Amino acid sequence: MHSFLPVGTAAFLLFGVVLVLPGACHDGIVASLGLDHSGFGLLGASLSGGIGLGVLVAGPLVDRLPRRPLLLAATLIAAASLLGVGEHMSSSRAMAHIAAVGAGAGVYDTLLNAVTVQTWRERSVRPMTFLHAAVTIGAVATPALVTLAGGSMHWVWIFRMTGVAYLGVALWAFFVPLPPPRAVLVGAPHETPWSALRTPSFIALCVVAVAYVGTEAVLTLFAHPYVEAVLGLDEARGQSAITAFWAGILAGRLLLLLPRDGVGARTLAVEGIAASALVAVTIGAALSPVELWMGAIGLVLAGVFPVMISLAGRAVPEAVGTATGLVAGLGSLGGFALPWLTGTISDAFDVHLAMTSLALWCAAIGLAALVVQRATHARATLASRVHDAD
Repeated sequence: MHSFLPVGTAAFLLFGVVLVLPGACHDGIVASLGLDHSGFGLLGASLSGGIGLGVLVAGPLVDRLPRRPLLLAATLIAAASLLGVGEHMSSSRAMAHIAAVGAGAGVYDTLLNAVTVQTWRERSVRPMTFLHAAVTIGAVATPALVTLAGGSMHWVWIFRMTGVAYLGVALWAFFVPLPPPRAVLVGAPHETPWSALRTPSFIALCVVAVAYVGTEAVLTLFAHPYVEAVLGLDEARGQSAITAFWAGILAGRLLLLLPRDGVGARTLAVEGIAASALVAVTIGAALSPVELWMGAIGLVLAGVFPVMISLAGRAVPEAVGTATGLVAGLGSLGGFALPWLTGTISDAFDVHLAMTSLALWCAAIGLAALVVQRATHARATLASRVHDAD
């Protein structure tokens, strides 16, 4: 096992915790800060906004600078932001804290993604999936841990304990060596290949990222208000719905570890189209039990993020940090915009319509992935013809 995998797994575990922490603590946060649906959606969106800023800034840095100081700084930023929350702080200050947590997580997300692709290259889907399975474990466990800690009304204490956990990861990261950037390894100056980042297939991967991360964020943040307003269930069922969604993602990512090849853009297309149909039927018809269909949606969407990141890094191997950071950063733009949009639709109409609209974003995943698949097939055909001609 590569030396960075254990600390990377721990860091991604906490990434999963912070992804669902606002949603799991929905009732406590709303009561403490006095937020409506759109206000809470904006608060949750600030996490994705911070992640997006972190991954975009980190991309070029990861391709140029030593990696261990970056990992240490990122985990310390997340720790300080979580430890500094207060029960009666303003909503703007709460947004700043959550955005800073996201920024720290975004930096080390890009860093560890880049190191994984650089280390395994064409075989990076499986180790990437392994690391991101840790995200799902953290996300699955968090709602239950919130309940165990006394419910979401204790959200400040829960946030601060997560900050303490980040301090532990920062201490661990201080002693872990990480491989240098590829340009340092080959002794060549780093140049960002902008032409490779403007191809239709790479742009399509960015569309996949926006739609997927936004959908994931909305399902996590608005599980509580959906089950309460549409299904008439209590807070505990909202938390179990979040757990079921992330448990489905975990199961799907573990299944993705089984095949040694054949996982690529076609997988993304199938998952996006299937998820669109599933969301339209289950959320649109308000089916019960909510945990069953939330788990099913998670299972269907499970492979999108790790496969998408692996494809992005392999497309631009000479600037893997920039490529993966750009895709993940634009994904976080979706994680910022879609919760805000969902909250706005919910306040203007109702939360049922807002959640059902996610079927359109899942369809966008499938259609964009088809563009990537066609481009990949065209490149393979061209390479085969060149080989035959030789």
